[in-house]
Amino acid sequence: MAFKISIISVFALLTVALIILKGFRVSSRGRGVIKMLTAALFVATVIYGCLQHKGKYDFVLVIGLCFAFLGDLFLVFMDKRALFIAGVLSFAAASSTIFCYAVLEYGFNYWALLPLLILIVANIVCQAVRLYSYGSSIVYLNIYTLCVSLCGSLGLVLLCTANSTAMILFGLGCFMYLLSDICLGLYLYKFKSRIIDMVNTLLYFPGMLLIALSLIF
Repeated sequence: MAFKISIISVFALLTVALIILKGFRVSSRGRGVIKMLTAALFVATVIYGCLQHKGKYDFVLVIGLCFAFLGDLFLVFMDKRALFIAGVLSFAAASSTIFCYAVLEYGFNYWALLPLLILIVANIVCQAVRLYSYGSSIVYLNIYTLCVSLCGSLGLVLLCTANSTAMILFGLGCFMYLLSDICLGLYLYKFKSRIIDMVNTLLYFPGMLLIALSLIF
């Protein structure tokens, strides 16, 4: 229990530090060290959980969060287009791998198709009416959006039908990940609001930690 409390406490401090830095408009590169320490902690947590839990498919979740770590690393340098695209593709891979773990571990619930369909239609309509535009990254970002939507939609359904603490943590973490992505999209392509950017961090990093902690609780 002491170990779990320590992880959560340190992670919370790092997340708060990131939110404060965003509040003061510190650049992505300026936040890079703290960001990567925070990402490294959720990776370390899922590896520890994998070793302790020893589930049949736990390694799949480890791979998924490692892809998320790479995405965070690439996006520290998101002002470089090639690294931005690499980050987008890394998160698409992370979302797909986490989704695969969810299906292997908990099974696929067809109710997840409902929120997924809503998200897909909303994304298409918003681009069609030019509420926002992905510009030259339209292909990469639509693939990424589909992957995150799939992961988040199944997470939401798992959260609503959970019968264990692990399932609650995992489902909530995936849903928070989806919400953080929506905030990130609003920030990058519609509103340059510090509040939205800060909410993105408040949702994303705790969401990743909850996914990792699902192997421990």
